[in-house]
Amino acid sequence: MIALRIFFLTFHLLLMNFAAAGPLLAVWLDIRGVDRESPETQRLGQSVGWWSLAALGLGMVLGSGQLLLFWSVGFTEYFDTIFRLWDSKIVYGLWEIGFSVVCLVGYLVWWQRSSRPHKWQRIVSRGLAVLAATNLLYHFPTLFTIIGLLARSGEASAEPITGADFRVLLVQPEVIAMTLHFWLASFAVSGLVVSLVSVGETIPDKSIASRGAQVCLVATLLQLPVGFYFTTVLRVTEQSRLLGGDMLATLTFLAAIFAALWLLHLLASLAVFQVDRPKLWQAAIAMVATVALMTASMILSRNGFPPPTT
Repeated sequence: MIALRIFFLTFHLLLMNFAAAGPLLAVWLDIRGVDRESPETQRLGQSVGWWSLAALGLGMVLGSGQLLLFWSVGFTEYFDTIFRLWDSKIVYGLWEIGFSVVCLVGYLVWWQRSSRPHKWQRIVSRGLAVLAATNLLYHFPTLFTIIGLLARSGEASAEPITGADFRVLLVQPEVIAMTLHFWLASFAVSGLVVSLVSVGETIPDKSIASRGAQVCLVATLLQLPVGFYFTTVLRVTEQSRLLGGDMLATLTFLAAIFAALWLLHLLASLAVFQVDRPKLWQAAIAMVATVALMTASMILSRNGFPPPTT
């Protein structure tokens, strides 16, 4: 059952990372394609935009799968927390998802069906994609980190959590660390996806692949201090399990660090030297391995499906 949760959460995170930052890289490809008069680059950007939309849908399906796993093992505290946030945040969050979808679809349809000859048209259409992406980046890492924190806190309460209560929780160190981690992971995943797909296309601008690898490299490098900060703000019991208290959690944590170093080595080579498809696929495997192992170590440090702890 824990293996299923690791699988669902790993690919849920990867998909939501791409869904969140993919539209921003689609805008970058849009700008680049217009400036360099490259319809091939613009078509690539449109593909990235539509794929990020598909990633959002599939990521939500996998997120629902996690909820079913929680229900099957009796982790009802998670659902209790959702109900406490229902009126103040969950309903609002559903509207936010719809808003992001409408904005992104509007941008992509406008882009595909019109040459947008006027500058204001390009600015407004790209602004829709920026709104769609930043909306997801702002709302959802914080919301689900807070839900997880409260569900594991052991606080037995049916009192609704108000907007004011939620704003207090936003500045909790673990919420800040996880949000920063999600933002950086989103750009890392999206940069690598752009690099991968651009290599397979007949695009005159051959530098797109290396630019995507560079985005991924910078975001992954920045994860190092953020990851260190994140481990320092974990609960004492979780830190203990990661650092020797639970052998499996410790081993997966160490393996994740080695996988991240392997990923950085590959990305540095791709960003500085020639980009080739085999090495890009190695980087993709290294990224999935890193996320899977980090996810496993996090879940194991929380004792799998955690009962409430004081």
